[in-house]
Amino acid sequence: MLYLWDCRPVSPEAGEDPSAEACRGPRRRERVQRLTGKRRAETVSAEALCRELWERFPGKEAGASFLLEEDGYGKPCLLLSPLYVSLSHSGGFAAAAVGDLSLGIDLQVLRPVSLPVQQRLYSSEERDWIAAAAGEEAAERALRLWTMKEARGKLRGSGIFGGRPFCASFTGESLQKEYADCRFFFLPAPEGLFLTLCLADVSPAPEA
Repeated sequence: MLYLWDCRPVSPEAGEDPSAEACRGPRRRERVQRLTGKRRAETVSAEALCRELWERFPGKEAGASFLLEEDGYGKPCLLLSPLYVSLSHSGGFAAAAVGDLSLGIDLQVLRPVSLPVQQRLYSSEERDWIAAAAGEEAAERALRLWTMKEARGKLRGSGIFGGRPFCASFTGESLQKEYADCRFFFLPAPEGLFLTLCLADVSPAPEA
């Protein structure tokens, strides 16, 4: 199993790249056309980063083309390649991952996760783990869990609100990263950002 990932700042001009249009399938093209301003620039930057990772993926099939589409649940996928992809963006940065098995990546700028959202999506054990910290550390714990839920939802194609949300487990105060069918990596990210990758199976650490 092999996975490549990266995270980089967004260029303000990225949303105006005319060459990006030819690399999208119909559903993906329709979605991006509705976006404007910063959100469009971040989305197009994530797509461009995803394509770069795909182009340097070891053993990629000869003669294949990069064509990014969305399945019926809105999950990004490649039409002309068997590889799996995931994209994310937040706080003026874009992230992407490419692998030979299903994966999900999520990037979030540090922000509060409201108590109503925690009540809805977080287990009592998760809320206790957050409450055991104070101030900024509590906010960081809440957001780290959010990125795990988002990354897991992207891997499954259900999103964070689709089906039963992923709930983390703990060993004492330590947050577990390995589960029966997936593994999480907390990847390096710029200050104030949290980047989490969820892999479909236990595997060696992903290559940056």
